[in-house]
Amino acid sequence: MKKLYLYTLLIISALSISSCSLLKKPSNEETVWEIEFDNERDTSKPIKKEEVKIENKTLANYYESWIGTPHRMGGTTKQGVDCSGFVQNVYKNVYGIMLPRTASEMEKALEPIESKSSLKEGDLVFFRNKSKKVSHVGIYLKDNTFVHTSTSQGVVITSLNDKYWTKLYYRGGRHPKLKKVNDKK
Repeated sequence: MKKLYLYTLLIISALSISSCSLLKKPSNEETVWEIEFDNERDTSKPIKKEEVKIENKTLANYYESWIGTPHRMGGTTKQGVDCSGFVQNVYKNVYGIMLPRTASEMEKALEPIESKSSLKEGDLVFFRNKSKKVSHVGIYLKDNTFVHTSTSQGVVITSLNDKYWTKLYYRGGRHPKLKKVNDKK
C-alpha cells in the first residue's frame, strides 16, 4: 500500500513542472489576461508573455476566484482542490453541468476531440501518464492555454505548448450541452 501511495505522489508531483503568473487587464468586451510563462523554470531563457482573451466572462470571473487555490488530493473547495474537483466545480457553477468526479470518468463521459485545433473555450483537456491512463484534466481557455490545478502552485493557467504538457496531452472532450452553447457562437 505504501508503494502505491508513494508512486501516486511521484506522478502527481510530476504534473507540476510548468507555472505562470498573470495580471488581469481591464476590458469592456472580454476578460484579458497577460500570462507570463516561465519556460519550465529554465532561467537561461527570457520569460515569455502572452495575452489570452476570455470571451465567457462568467467562466473568467469564476476561475479567477480560484487562481492560487492550493492543491489537495481529493479536495473540492477553495481550502484545497485537485484537478477533477476544480473542473467539476467550474462546470457545475458556470454551466450547470454535473460531471463525474475523476479525470478518467470525465474523459469517458464526454465527446472526444482529437485535434487541438478544434478545442473551444470550456472544453476539457486530458492528459495521460506513462501507463496511458487519464491522470489529469483542465479546462481549455483560448490560444492553447488551459486552467487547471498544479500540485505545486494550485490553480494556474498553463500553455498546452509547454514541453511537459505536450508530452502528456491525450485529447480534448466536449460535453453535449456545452457543444450546443459553442455551436451558437
